Amino acid sequence: MSATSEAPAVAESDGGCVLCGAQRVVPFFGARGGRGDGPAPEPQHYRITHSERRLVHAIVRCVDCGMVTLPRELAPRTAYEDAADPYYLEQAPERIANAHHLLDLLPGGGGQLLELGCACGFLLVAARERGFAVQGIEPSTWAAAHARAAYGLDVKSGSLETVAIPSASCDVAVMADVIEHLADPRQTVRQIGRILRPGGRLLILTPDVGSLVARLAGPRWWGLLDDHYFYFSRQTLRRLLESEGFAIERIVGLGRVFALSHWVSKLAPYNRALHTSVSRLTRGLRLDGVQIPVNLGDQMACVARKP
Repeated sequence: MSATSEAPAVAESDGGCVLCGAQRVVPFFGARGGRGDGPAPEPQHYRITHSERRLVHAIVRCVDCGMVTLPRELAPRTAYEDAADPYYLEQAPERIANAHHLLDLLPGGGGQLLELGCACGFLLVAARERGFAVQGIEPSTWAAAHARAAYGLDVKSGSLETVAIPSASCDVAVMADVIEHLADPRQTVRQIGRILRPGGRLLILTPDVGSLVARLAGPRWWGLLDDHYFYFSRQTLRRLLESEGFAIERIVGLGRVFALSHWVSKLAPYNRALHTSVSRLTRGLRLDGVQIPVNLGDQMACVARKP
């Protein structure tokens, strides 16, 4: 996926690859790789519906296993605890419906379900409607408070490392759009293995850097965001989970359904003139609220079972 024919220089990573431990990395986009576009972002307040894209050309790939990451020394210190995003709440009905679509991948229903990074609780609402006893952990104090106040959910503020969850106490653990934000995904997966009962399942949703769309889009792919630190493909996600004792049951591309206005808004980072024109057109035709399903195959859902 090199942007030029020039061979990229091999360098050493800081601390070794999270997947294989090797230290040899190359710029993900070939000779254009570097420290990104402009200075590294300052510590920022995270917003679920928006992220900067200034570090795209700083992303590297492990020479030995192919794991794609943002170098740790460049990763902005995102203030997840202070995150607040009122626009996210406006999409509650669509996000609960999409959560049901994700939960369809689990066999049956019922049991104890824990979601890590549960945000405002939309997936927990869907899981509760399906008969699960639900609990969530969320670093954003704003989002955790909304989940408790709006839906009466049991959501703790913090992370899996700071909230005490008993061993072998959960039947299902969910990380939806979370694993790419973690400082150490291997350690978190290991802790999930501890809290799951034998036969319990881990459900992960994350962008697929190895997908055809991601490879065709290159540095313009939507999934390359400054607060995404790890970019998994189906192969690297499988390797991580299997190395921690999980058995992969399925990995599939998963689409989502949102109002047309949501999809149109995604054009803005790529072409503002086109975004403005299409936005005016859809508003003029009163099509903003039409629900549109989109599945480009570049968002993967994985179900893994603890033996």
